[in-house]
Amino acid sequence: MVQAIKEEVQSLLDNFTSLQANGKQGVVRNDHFPERYLQTGFGDINVKVPKIQDRT
Repeated sequence: MVQAIKEEVQSLLDNFTSLQANGKQGVVRNDHFPERYLQTGFGDINVKVPKIQDRT
């Protein structure tokens, strides 16, 4: 699951590489949201979702 989230975030960032703000990349990864606990049929899991910041 962690790998899927990382790949999705990287795909999003790759789609917006052409956007720039003040000579820097316009859409960037910026830390993580607070960790959340989810209950699933396989048991409880911790999810740490990256934050995305749009500087444009």
